[in-house]
Amino acid sequence: MNPSPQRAVFAWLALAPILIGCGCASGGGAQGVDWSGVPRRATDAADSIYALLARATRGHAQRARGEINSIYRWCERPAARVELVWRTDTQEPPDPFKILDRELPRMGWRLDPSSGADGPDGTVYAFFRGKLICVVEGRWDGGLDDDSTAVIDPGRSLLVDVGSADPCKGEPPRH
Repeated sequence: MNPSPQRAVFAWLALAPILIGCGCASGGGAQGVDWSGVPRRATDAADSIYALLARATRGHAQRARGEINSIYRWCERPAARVELVWRTDTQEPPDPFKILDRELPRMGWRLDPSSGADGPDGTVYAFFRGKLICVVEGRWDGGLDDDSTAVIDPGRSLLVDVGSADPCKGEPPRH
């Protein structure tokens, strides 16, 4: 055997596990995440959102199994989840909410202006694209209105759940 092809085979065998393992970080499939019951188009959309957030925030976005927030669907609805967690006291990534608000419409998603809810400890709102719903939820410690001495936790989290927008049985369509 010519040494060059033999070296190429050995190099491929050495690199294959690394390249396959990195598929998730490059926006590939959600390895090790149980997204069973979630429509393929929803998992594909979540993979795109994952890649967008990982690239734009330089953060460590994670994939997980999620659930569409019950304010949008009255039945259990599995979702492909992308989660980003950070602390405001030690790291300040580019605002992931502004990134999603700018980029999701460019990806064909339509914001439902009536879907939002904001409070001192978080926010939630939804986008639609065809038969998919994308729920964006932010969570943080907003402190106590009546205690100005309370120590506020600097942790922040962003959850993006993508699933079927089909109405539940007996539920009228909402969008």
